[in-house]
Amino acid sequence: MSKLVYLRIVAVVAVVMGAMAVIAGGKVLAGISQPDYHVLPWLVKYNVLMGVISLITAGLLWFKNFWGKIGAVVITVGHIIVLLLLLTIFSNEVAQHSVNAMTVRATVWILLFAFVRKNL
Repeated sequence: MSKLVYLRIVAVVAVVMGAMAVIAGGKVLAGISQPDYHVLPWLVKYNVLMGVISLITAGLLWFKNFWGKIGAVVITVGHIIVLLLLLTIFSNEVAQHSVNAMTVRATVWILLFAFVRKNL
């Protein structure tokens, strides 16, 4: 496959990840959804913000814009840092569901960034 095809696949995955974060977090912030586990308000806001950044990054990657690579770095590093914070400083407050979700986000973005780094 060509580099453009890889970038387009990454962009689509980024849209899915970003949209899921914005929709799920937006429902919690709007009071539409009440999870049955302890929610860290700052984590919900972070997830929505990174979801929006993911959507913007997806558009940049779709058009092979260099700033898409920067966005991918920011998202990947951000998710890794937040995951480490959840596992250490906030380990007594955070729900396992939130840790699992951040583990998935960090893992997916590490893989996406690997493709972006190689193909952009």
